[in-house]
Formats: sequence, structure tokens, C-alpha cells
Amino acid sequence: MDINNDLKKSSAIKPAGLSYAWTIVMLGTILSIVIYTYNNTFGVFYKPFADYFGWSRAAIALAFTIRSLVCAVLVVPMGYWADRYGIRKIILPSFILLGLCMMAVAKVGSLWQLYLVQGVGIGICMSGPVTCIIATVAKWHDKRRGMAIGITSAGFGLSSVIFPPLATFLIQAVNWKFATFILGVIILVIGIPCSLLFKEPLDSVKQTPTSGKGSPAGIFDAWKPLAYYLKSPVFLSIIIMFMLISAFGNMLSSHFINYATDIGISAIVAAGMMSTMGIAGTIGRLGMGVISDRIGNKSYAAICWLLMALSFALFITKQTALLWVAAVPFGIGYGGTIPLPPAIMGERMDTNQLNTATGVGIVGGLIGAAVGPWLGGLIFDVTGHYLWALILGILGCLTGLFIALRIPPPRRNIS
Repeated sequence: MDINNDLKKSSAIKPAGLSYAWTIVMLGTILSIVIYTYNNTFGVFYKPFADYFGWSRAAIALAFTIRSLVCAVLVVPMGYWADRYGIRKIILPSFILLGLCMMAVAKVGSLWQLYLVQGVGIGICMSGPVTCIIATVAKWHDKRRGMAIGITSAGFGLSSVIFPPLATFLIQAVNWKFATFILGVIILVIGIPCSLLFKEPLDSVKQTPTSGKGSPAGIFDAWKPLAYYLKSPVFLSIIIMFMLISAFGNMLSSHFINYATDIGISAIVAAGMMSTMGIAGTIGRLGMGVISDRIGNKSYAAICWLLMALSFALFITKQTALLWVAAVPFGIGYGGTIPLPPAIMGERMDTNQLNTATGVGIVGGLIGAAVGPWLGGLIFDVTGHYLWALILGILGCLTGLFIALRIPPPRRNIS
């Protein structure tokens, strides 16, 4: 494998039908909404879990950490297997397992059970879709790839608009067990039929689903591309950049309702602020599709970092009006970065390997997602407040901005 030659390629697969290519965008958007149900409602269940079981916030956040670590371990193999065997064999079982795991949370009675179901189980079933959905949409589109990816990834933001208020309402109307069960049912009802319709272009060239010795490709074979991609300083920079943004973005989003209610804001109003972040995140993702096609992904990433740094500074004020204001730049900035890994990879990689390359690119983000929520809970448990977590968020955003500005443009020798 020659990384320099592969990184210069950008040979997008031409879709067999333009109309179905945009149907794939619609299906990908719906699947994106559903797959992030767990991420976007995790913060809503912090206090119900703490009140019911007496667990600390750091202990509860560890479930999210385990989920992210499991996902980080599997995201590259999932992308690799999707490139070899086809995405449907990855996505359909993933959504079935996700729905069952969300329903099983209602039966959790101890921390180890929470870690097993929300950590290991959901980590396994999220690792495939987070890699394959956006990468598959990218395969169907060439000239308007940024727009297609932006529309699809807007589903992640719409998920935070829909599910936190819904989960909050269900918790207050009945209880948290009922809420998790209903969320699981919703995932199954929506995820299964959409997974069956979601597919790759007919002329997408696939590798033979065997390893070099003729045996089925295993998890160790799947991890071989990681060392290949890590030879490039650009890929290292991308991984570190998304590790930072995921760490501090997830730290804030997972603890925001705790932070808001701690300073006297009601749970419903806090959920409304989360929905505002989700709406702004949708705008950020759509903006990524339109603006990045004009100014480039690198410049758009820098804008997102600046907006996030500003939002962290505004959150420190503890003023309700400023928290509403801060929700907008945070949503735009954080939301706008989520679809960037496959977009940046698409500029540098042959799309036949885009699932694998995207998996490598978001490993850093998953590691960050593992650390951020747990770190926020630990800081609160030690200090009794979130001030230092917010200050750390500002510093992390400025570091990410520096890295983003130093990433060289695509289609050049970057070894």
C-alpha cells in the first residue's frame, strides 16, 4: 500500500441514479437521528440515576466512557468489514442491538449492569453506523458531497432537538425506566426499515471478503489499516483535532443539564436549551455542506473552534440569558465539526476505502468522547462545580484551532 498515492486520489463512485442518491441522503439523515438517541439523552438521565441509585456523577459518566472506548476499538474494524462485506450486514444488526440495549436499561439495578448495557452493548452497536452512514452518503455524491454529508449529518443535531425534551417529558410523566424503554422501541421501529433500504452504489467496487491467506477477514486484519494511515502526519493531526473537539463537546453536552439545573434553571428550560443547541447544530452541519464546499474544510473547522471557545466563555457567566445565547455558537461549532472527518478523508482517499478511512479518522473523536464526560463528572465531584471544566474547554478549543490551521491542503505529498 502506498499512502502517498492513495492520499492523492479522490475518485468518487458515480451513483447509478441521481434520484436514489438523494433518497440515500434522506435515509441517512433519519438513521443519524436515531443512532444518536443515546448520546443526546445521556445527560437527561444523570440526576434520575443519581437520585434513584445514589451514584456519583463520575460513576454514571463512566458508562459513557466505556461506550466510547468500546466504540473506538471497533470503529475501524466495522469500517473495514463494511468495505469488504457491505454496509447492510453492519448497520441492520447495529440498530436492532441499539434498540434492545436502550430497552434493557430499564432493568438495570447496579453499576456493573449499567456499564454492561450502556457501555459495552451500546458501544458495540454504535461503532458501525457512526462510521458507515456518512461514508456511504459520500460514496453516492461527488460534486455536491459536502452538501450531501451536511444534510445527512444534520440528523445528529435534529436528534438533540427531538430526544432530550421527549426523554425529559417521559421521565416527569412516568419515570426514567419507562423513558428508556420507549426510546428503545422508537429506535427499533424507525431503525430497522431504514437500514433495510440504505445501501451502497451498485458500481461500488468492493474487496474480496477474505484476508491475504484466503481466510475470512478478522479483527486483527481489520486493524492493519490503522498503522498504514498513521504514517501520515496529516491523519495524526486529524485524529488529535477530533479527539479534542469530541472530548470538550461531549463533556459540555453530557453535563449541560446538570450544570443548568445546578445554577437554578428548571429541567424543562435546560432541555429547551439543549434543543436550541440541536437546532444550531443542524444549522452548523448544513453550513458545513454549503460553506465548506466554498472555503474548504480546514477554514470551516477553524470557524467552528472559535465559536465553541466563545460559547464556553459565555457559559461561565451563569446568566440565563447568556446561556441561551451561548447555546447557538456551541451548537453551530460542535455540530459543524461532526461531519468533517469523512469530508476531509474524502478529499484525500479513494472512496472504495472511505468506510475504513473514516473509521480511522474518528478514533480520536471516540477517545475524546470517552474522556470528556468522565472528566467533567470528576471535576464536579472534586470541586463541587463546573468552572474548571469550562475553563479547560476554552483551552482545548484554542488548541484545536491551532491544529486545524496547520493542516496542509489536500492532494499533495503529506508524508
